[in-house]
Amino acid sequence: MKMQIHLRKACEADLVELGELKFCSSVAWGDFVAELQNLPEARHVSPELLPHITVAELDGSIAGFVTVLPGDDPEQAELEDLFVAPSFWRKGVGAQLLRAAEVRAAARGTVRMHVIANERARLFYEAAGYRPIGMVETDFGSAPELCKSLDPV
Repeated sequence: MKMQIHLRKACEADLVELGELKFCSSVAWGDFVAELQNLPEARHVSPELLPHITVAELDGSIAGFVTVLPGDDPEQAELEDLFVAPSFWRKGVGAQLLRAAEVRAAARGTVRMHVIANERARLFYEAAGYRPIGMVETDFGSAPELCKSLDPV
């Protein structure tokens, strides 16, 4: 039986749980754990981002979230965050959050979604139609930069 993923807008009451989910998801692979433990923003989701966050719930628990920000170019949106709790990995949560983010961005007239991912997430984004456009330097080293043309809504 397939589990039902419920998507909704984030609210202020979600902020602490989203911050913890972000941290747990970030350290689950074992990469940069010490650095992330010493980075306050690794456990923080800013209240200013709430209008841009979609939350996924599965079996009554927050399973993940996605944050999409308008880009400097009005035709481009920035996929800022996409985190799924490790206990919900490989259940379609990330794919559904990504698709919802793309549809929401396209409904605002966005024609391209841009993301800077880590190497582990690169295949996920490429499978969803994102294409590498370069590499950028982050606090944790080089990371692939990807972009996808969005279908109009």
